[in-house]
Amino acid sequence: MIPVNQLGPIAHPTLDTFLLGFVCASSLVAAIFFLRFWRATRDRLFVAFTVFFAIEGANEAYTSTLRHPNVGSLAVTLIRLLAVIGILVAILWKNLAKE
Repeated sequence: MIPVNQLGPIAHPTLDTFLLGFVCASSLVAAIFFLRFWRATRDRLFVAFTVFFAIEGANEAYTSTLRHPNVGSLAVTLIRLLAVIGILVAILWKNLAKE
């Protein structure tokens, strides 16, 4: 039996693709739930979360098409960074607007 640390960075490419697909689908389901909450309340923070999870789902779908999805990509990281900054701005906007 080969020890796990000697299998290399892509030991099970099928498992990697499956897990990326699962994260993608989960993100898109979360986006649909936040969209439903937004339609009920018309709160802009729910729109921000909807956009965030939709971007994350699309980002995971794109990552699963890469030849080496486990290796970091600058484009993927920048998209995630922009999505997180968007959420932070929406949270700050909502909290500061009450004053």
